[in-house]
Amino acid sequence: MSNWVLKQQETEGTYQFSGTFLVTSRVNRTIPVDTIASMYLKIQELVKEKGGLDYLQVFVNTETEQKLFFIDQLNKEMIESGNYRTEDNHCTLMYSSEY
Repeated sequence: MSNWVLKQQETEGTYQFSGTFLVTSRVNRTIPVDTIASMYLKIQELVKEKGGLDYLQVFVNTETEQKLFFIDQLNKEMIESGNYRTEDNHCTLMYSSEY
């Protein structure tokens, strides 16, 4: 992940980051695809390890102090209930300034 590090989450959660993976065009233009893939895989590893995460995961660039928000829309209970539209099940990687 080069110079991007994942901050420790502030609260626990049951978000699975299992829906469609979306990346903003700015992130896509400015961060290499392999770095984006590494971030996604890191979150997937943590979900498996912990059984779920907080809806908001934050990556910080150690050189520029820029922040990336990785936000999930539906937690485990919401998904298991089936009371959602398919298009609502997604997670998005964006710069904090895009939020």
